[in-house]
Amino acid sequence: MEKVRTVFPTPWVPMSEILRERMSFFIARDNNRDGAPFKQGMKHVALVAAILACSQDRRAPDLCQMWSHGACPDKKGPVRLTHTPMNLDDVGTILPYGLMVGAHVTPIDHGYFTPKDLKAGRTKYDVFAVADGTIVHIQRRMKAVVDSGEKNRETDEYRLVIAHSCTFWTYYDLITQLDTSISDVTGEIKDMKPVLCKIAIKGGQLIGKVGGQTLDFAAVDKEKTLKNIVVPEHYDREPWKIHTVDFFDCYDEPLKSKMLALNPRKAEPRGGRIDYDIDGKLVGTWFLEKTNGYGGAAGEKRGYWAGHLSIVYHYMDPSIVIVSHGDWNGKSAQFAVKGNTPDPAKIGVKDGIVTYELTWAPVMNNGRKSEVDPRVQGVVLFQVLEERKLKVEAFPGKAGDDVKEFTAAAKIYER
Repeated sequence: MEKVRTVFPTPWVPMSEILRERMSFFIARDNNRDGAPFKQGMKHVALVAAILACSQDRRAPDLCQMWSHGACPDKKGPVRLTHTPMNLDDVGTILPYGLMVGAHVTPIDHGYFTPKDLKAGRTKYDVFAVADGTIVHIQRRMKAVVDSGEKNRETDEYRLVIAHSCTFWTYYDLITQLDTSISDVTGEIKDMKPVLCKIAIKGGQLIGKVGGQTLDFAAVDKEKTLKNIVVPEHYDREPWKIHTVDFFDCYDEPLKSKMLALNPRKAEPRGGRIDYDIDGKLVGTWFLEKTNGYGGAAGEKRGYWAGHLSIVYHYMDPSIVIVSHGDWNGKSAQFAVKGNTPDPAKIGVKDGIVTYELTWAPVMNNGRKSEVDPRVQGVVLFQVLEERKLKVEAFPGKAGDDVKEFTAAAKIYER
């Protein structure tokens, strides 16, 4: 089975903090250059003014301020992608959106480009810009959260955002080395300190390296909003998520078909999906009540995902119902439903308490069938309530006959 290494993005950083740090950087850098430091400094004052103008709406974090900070190209609308993030000859598989694994409790909003040889070294494979644009946001990460969410480990990798227009971006994660055409401009990037920049790039330009792990990639179109997310405000922590678009559909032929040939998902949409909510039904994603939606409860030591819950479908085989729980006996876990019924898309308020016996999924994350222990791993009770509430109680290690009703330990989720 291919190794998919997942990471968890940094929370939204207030623009005042970024601006203070970046202005100090720009002024110090420009004062060390030959020429007129005042003139250079005024350019960055103008940039800050553009950022602030973009940041006036404080109702929710906005991609304009989070990523482009007023530095996006002078055009709107989507663009056609002209190059792949990696040479396709270097890629074993391209995994679509929607995977749920470990602490990624909700369907993942990016795909995975898996190098053919994961043992070839961390700088073995080239990473390219997928179209003309401007690099606007770079973040270095020197500690990675493992899939279980239990502890951090040492690493050194980069998350990078390219603005192709004022409303269309692509982003990469797990880049293991930046190309010097970028690092020479930014200087040293500190751990977990987002760098706002404006670096013009061309489609097909080398931007970095990857190796020893998958490369994350996604496309975001602010002019499109996912239809099956009932409460978009619950995703303010990661505001790009509700504007995720299928990156396969951003390519023309023959490149699109060449990429899809490496995608093991055969169901439509081939690029997967992350939005499943149906108002009034069990299906979709829920959040523990009063835990700030996707952002999670303040001070939650297990991670923001502990209050997440998704009752959706396997991202490789959407005929399989999956329960992905952020707090299964204190940890996050994913299960299939024994008998694969009832369909959560058909369960509403009138259906009362629903009992799901949970087993390991019969399909692996790479799409291949899995020889798994068929025994029931536990039970979960659901009851859809009025006003977008869901009553939930998990019973790890129990069988269906052992569980008849909710106890005082039941919790309320919302959306």
